[in-house]
Amino acid sequence: MTVLPDDGLELAGEFPDVPHEQWQRLVAGVLRKSGKDVEGAEAEEALSTALEDGLRTRPLYTSHDAAPEPGLPGFAPFVRGGRAEGNTVGGWDVRQRHTTADRDAVLADLENGVSSLWLTVGDGGIPVAELGRVLDGVYLDLAPVALDAGRETGSAARELLRLYEERGVARDAARGSLGADPLGYEARTGQRGDAAPATE
Repeated sequence: MTVLPDDGLELAGEFPDVPHEQWQRLVAGVLRKSGKDVEGAEAEEALSTALEDGLRTRPLYTSHDAAPEPGLPGFAPFVRGGRAEGNTVGGWDVRQRHTTADRDAVLADLENGVSSLWLTVGDGGIPVAELGRVLDGVYLDLAPVALDAGRETGSAARELLRLYEERGVARDAARGSLGADPLGYEARTGQRGDAAPATE
């Protein structure tokens, strides 16, 4: 955003506008000295650069080269997402990571603006057996839970699914992630994790 000073001074305001064609003529003159005889738009094209991804960069951009109108979410040209309500139904997701079995900290975060939980479970995190206690008092149908359990993904996922069932959370209301990424875990650590549960 450009803010003009109180005296109305505008940067480069005393200089006359230079037509784009004048710049192209100057470029053509320089190119002629290097052995290329081109005029107008061809002179500008001679200085353009083709990038590896198929795009071309031009040598000069002006205020007339504004980006095209991006459109509305869910409508062509779909640069703002494929759904009219955007990519985050219901607004932003504020996710807090927890690595210790501290139920009070989990509840305090949820009461103060956190909308989902990221739980590190297993080695260096919350023991699988403590998941029920850590999530006691959490409305599992409202607060998504994302697990990061590494080698213990299978047992942690089974325990979380058991908690959903025990607390009467319908399958279509359970939100979050079991964090099952065995190939990613093996690539990061060189170790194999246990298998995540099969889900219907």
